[in-house]
Amino acid sequence: MASDRPAESFAALFEQSTRATAKPKRPRVGDEVDAVVIQVGRTAVFVELAGHEQAFFDAADLRSPDGTSTVQAGDKVRGRIAQVDDEGVRIEPAESVRVASEGGGEEPVKIVVGQMVAGAVDRVEIYGVFLQIEGTKGRAGRGLIPTVELGTPRGADLRKAFPLGAKLQAKVVAVEDGKMRLSLRAVKDDEERKQFDGFREKDKATEGHGFGTLADLLKQKKGR
Repeated sequence: MASDRPAESFAALFEQSTRATAKPKRPRVGDEVDAVVIQVGRTAVFVELAGHEQAFFDAADLRSPDGTSTVQAGDKVRGRIAQVDDEGVRIEPAESVRVASEGGGEEPVKIVVGQMVAGAVDRVEIYGVFLQIEGTKGRAGRGLIPTVELGTPRGADLRKAFPLGAKLQAKVVAVEDGKMRLSLRAVKDDEERKQFDGFREKDKATEGHGFGTLADLLKQKKGR
């Protein structure tokens, strides 16, 4: 009939069919991806990537220093593909870095944002101090503590304040392009916060052990 639509060519139909059934490209090691948390397990956190691809984080990578999980079902997490094999797709937090271990031949040392690290002063510049993190070797295992994160008075002689080899404890505050930024001020802030929380808990524990309310005093007086 004249009103019928012209028949589409076989090539056009084939192209449409191929496009409709094409599977999303499988993630490759090193790719940065956005994931949605599906389930938080004891050893793994299961997530879904674009195209309904399933993957997982090691649960330890998404725990705070006190051992509690930092994510829950429905949360979105940015990560980096670390491994793709028959076991599945393993992701690690995007804000992390793996550096060669000091012992050589061992598993790389994994360092993530928020982690407390110890190390020795390796180099001092006018813009900050470089710390070689314990258990690592090479440039990848060195983090910069900028002057603003040192907690020293303005104009202080950094070479005197932080002699080479001096042992320090710092907090990892950023990981960008494999480079670590550390902070001494953050360590002090965390310690002061813990002390404050401790005092607050102590105050709560002592509540009710004072003179009591006016009603309590009246009851005691009537009972005499």
